[in-house]
Amino acid sequence: MVMTPEGAYIGRSFDSLGLKYEQAFADQRQNQIDAVDELSNRLARGSRVLDVGCASGRPTSEQLCANGMDVTGIDVSRVMLAHARRQVPAGRFVLADLFGDTTGLGVYDAAVCLYCLVNLSEARFVDGLRRLAGRVRPGGILLVAVPEFEGTEEEVRFVDWTYQPQRCLSEDVRRYAELAGLDIERVDVHAEPPSPGRPNPGNSLYLWASTRTT
Repeated sequence: MVMTPEGAYIGRSFDSLGLKYEQAFADQRQNQIDAVDELSNRLARGSRVLDVGCASGRPTSEQLCANGMDVTGIDVSRVMLAHARRQVPAGRFVLADLFGDTTGLGVYDAAVCLYCLVNLSEARFVDGLRRLAGRVRPGGILLVAVPEFEGTEEEVRFVDWTYQPQRCLSEDVRRYAELAGLDIERVDVHAEPPSPGRPNPGNSLYLWASTRTT
């Protein structure tokens, strides 16, 4: 699979994190788990699901496999993929960059992309959604989660990095999905639970959409 320079950089960064990433958010996954359970209940057993940015495979790829799905996870980090193969032997895990050439991955009944399209410009976000849609059959489901930001926040700490977040509100995500040509079902807003390291984690936005059939 073709890796973009940005994807290669992110991959090296996550290589250095290893399981530290999984552990950092272990107590803040309930909204994600609930959404993946809903997705699984809407799919037939054995449906093909693409987990974009699967990281170490937990919780999403592992959960989908446990729910009877045929799961392929992709990530830009070789170290994360090694953990995923070890922790979720029922899944298939491939080194791939969503913003590179992913045609070799095939087509799926659904795609999940949870907390990967983060801090992107409108054009980049829309491109990411279009690329996700390109891997999903007509009428298939897309589930995308991102942090909500007003765009006026101070720098955000993400494990070992800090960044200045761009605005990303429910209406922005809806607009991006419309520009990407998706049929929007809804955008859920979920408050994230506090933790010792993140006393005010804010909200997450969950986009439910489908690819068009005509």
